[in-house]
Amino acid sequence: MKALVDPITHSESQGALAYLIGSVASRVPLVSPLQLTSEKRGRHGDVVLVRVKEVNANYPSLETPEGKEIALDRGQLIIGALGSRKALHGFSGSPPSSFKPNMALHLLNKGGVIGECSAFHRDLGWPTQLEYLGSLSWKGRPTNLKDFALPLIDEPLPEVPVVLVLGTGMDAGKTSVCKQLLKPFSEKGFSINAGKVAGVACRRDILSMKKNGAGQTLSFEDFGFPSTIQLKALTPVARSMIHYLAASKPDFIVLEMGDGILGGYHVSSLFEDADFLSRCLSMIVCANDLMGTWGALQWLSQLDHTNCPVLISGRVTDSAEGVRYIEEKWNLPAANAFDSAGKICTFIQESLMPWLRSE
Repeated sequence: MKALVDPITHSESQGALAYLIGSVASRVPLVSPLQLTSEKRGRHGDVVLVRVKEVNANYPSLETPEGKEIALDRGQLIIGALGSRKALHGFSGSPPSSFKPNMALHLLNKGGVIGECSAFHRDLGWPTQLEYLGSLSWKGRPTNLKDFALPLIDEPLPEVPVVLVLGTGMDAGKTSVCKQLLKPFSEKGFSINAGKVAGVACRRDILSMKKNGAGQTLSFEDFGFPSTIQLKALTPVARSMIHYLAASKPDFIVLEMGDGILGGYHVSSLFEDADFLSRCLSMIVCANDLMGTWGALQWLSQLDHTNCPVLISGRVTDSAEGVRYIEEKWNLPAANAFDSAGKICTFIQESLMPWLRSE
């Protein structure tokens, strides 16, 4: 067992060795001095200390628990967590099967998820290279995110309406939609809580929801998962999130699904739970193009228990031509989050009416 002196967030102080804290470890209470142990095997969620060896100039930042992005330099120390990522437009990787002192690892995302890179987007190149220094010790064993996580709840779902925001892939416009519907509803006096159910650990989207009017926010990270890749199904996380977000009795809950419907983050598994879907009063599908829109609609049409109203948004609606095509060809409402937010809010409000009349 070895110790590192004094937790300093961004810079050295009084000769102490400084380190940055990735937002993936935002729930982990760090005490001075840090107790480190060298492990031969690692688990998803194990909290580790690493040193920056080489910085990727195309992806050079780390997000802190406060949501601030810090540009990395060689030699900096980082506290992050072992985890997996499968990103079509980013990095992919997972924790190594075994550890050895000073072995090379990679920064898989800005939130501080760490592993061995197995694939990267050609526009980015290899991710920032790290050197493994040790795993944080807690009560005589490696610290894991689950040690400080919210417990999952396996009980019948509370009666609360849910708006689902999902997409055909990364950067399809999901967070923009959440932001643009949260703000006007909160300004009108609605109580709304929000959560992010799938993806890889990063606080940016949750902080955006909070800034734009969400009362309480939660992420899959709060349940001890650096990403949702290692889960066989998202249902336990989504159902538990509804329980926690419903406790304050909001008018409705907004749940964003990270990444796409299909992919390594298991968003599609949610649609196997008819009881969960029965809480969904409406669904906003964000797509990058018309083919993606068509594919999402074809996939949804195969599900027997998905009957909630659907609105199309995202990059496909950046042009009025996309809106026109969707509404004429598929007889569905379509609206852009930036120039037609009122249309999205009207869609949500009309979906809410049956629920409000039944109360």
